[in-house]
Amino acid sequence: MLTVYTHKKTNRLLYTLDFVLKDYFGIDYTVTTDAEMFKNELGPKLNYSMENFNDQSVRIFPVLLLFQEDVTEHQIQVGEWDNVKIFYKVSKGDLPFDVFAATFFMISRYEEYLYAKRDRFDRYDPRNSLAWKNAFLYDPVVNIWLNRLRELILHRYPKLELRKPEYTYRPTIDIDSAWAYLHKGWFRTGGGMLMNMVKHRFTDFGKRSNVLMGRERDPFDTYDEMDRIHHKYNLKPIIFFLLGNYGGNDKSISPANKYLQALIKRYHQLEEVGIHASFASSDNQFHLKDEIEYMADIIEDQVMSNRYHFIKFKMPQSYEQLLSKGLTHDYSMGYASRMGFRSGFAGQYNFFNLKQNQSTNLRIHPFQIMDATLNFYSKLSPNEAFEQATVLIDKVKAVGGELNTVWHNESLSGISPWRGWDGLYEKVVEYAVK
Repeated sequence: MLTVYTHKKTNRLLYTLDFVLKDYFGIDYTVTTDAEMFKNELGPKLNYSMENFNDQSVRIFPVLLLFQEDVTEHQIQVGEWDNVKIFYKVSKGDLPFDVFAATFFMISRYEEYLYAKRDRFDRYDPRNSLAWKNAFLYDPVVNIWLNRLRELILHRYPKLELRKPEYTYRPTIDIDSAWAYLHKGWFRTGGGMLMNMVKHRFTDFGKRSNVLMGRERDPFDTYDEMDRIHHKYNLKPIIFFLLGNYGGNDKSISPANKYLQALIKRYHQLEEVGIHASFASSDNQFHLKDEIEYMADIIEDQVMSNRYHFIKFKMPQSYEQLLSKGLTHDYSMGYASRMGFRSGFAGQYNFFNLKQNQSTNLRIHPFQIMDATLNFYSKLSPNEAFEQATVLIDKVKAVGGELNTVWHNESLSGISPWRGWDGLYEKVVEYAVK
């Protein structure tokens, strides 16, 4: 048991202490605003206040962030301490910065509630972020900070049992289009063949014809290969299916298609499946409702997990919509255009709604690596992609974090634009589980 002193209890502070002490360190704690009681406490203590009791307690000098209720633009100066970037620097206490405020700023995504330029898909642009501007997007800074806080507390109280973080890996698969050519209806199939002819893509025309006539396997039907990889490395992936209406940036197969339904049911029996909320649904809660209901009807079970297609979501509206529909897990916390640590943390945590100033039961699972990022945005070769992925994986392993990767069935297809990429997934998985 750890006793924490503060001059004022707030929702932000209690949420942060829950995350750090209970979730990350695995210890019980109590909070008091009674200075006399704190001074008389004989067990392990942490002082999160401007007062100095001149005792053995661990002292973290606070800035104002966790005692406020509004969201305001404010200047943040980023510095460096022992080779890690820090901010909310202080001149007193046992650490040179307010580790609780900095942690809260990162995992609450405070900066995403403020006005910022958005990209062409109306997504928060990572170039707005403090992490990108100060070159720590590729570092799990929150994990590093908390591991050092753990060392500080254990140095002061060696008999206190704090959980040591252990590295874990969870692969996730997005099924944007279950098949490249099959089961798309005569209109889309005919249009695709006509487009191949008009643009002189005779190789694609021939391949499409062979698949439709049963001479070749559909190139996006990579499910046996994915299953082989996951079985070989004893992994249980989460499979997200796009069930939105066709159009715009959503090229999914109709959720009424019996073959797609059979595929979803098969994976529901073997793995965990979730909704891959469509591009259109991020701005339309009625689309989202329909897609969740489609999935629930197919699996005859409650839908618990989501990842937004194109990683298109807004804070806090998108998460509020998930909560209103009864979902409890989201896997969208990452950038489509950059690898790294959007919230600075390799691990899961509860969403804190800054607009309502309260914690929620929506569990956020950040991802760090996505195949589309490596190919379309970074424009890397498969070998270059593997090298960059291993650097990030090593960083997650070093801090005992949780690694989440995002892959697509089509990136194992071996056809353009994934020609040469079909062997990369197993290499990444093998490296991740070593």
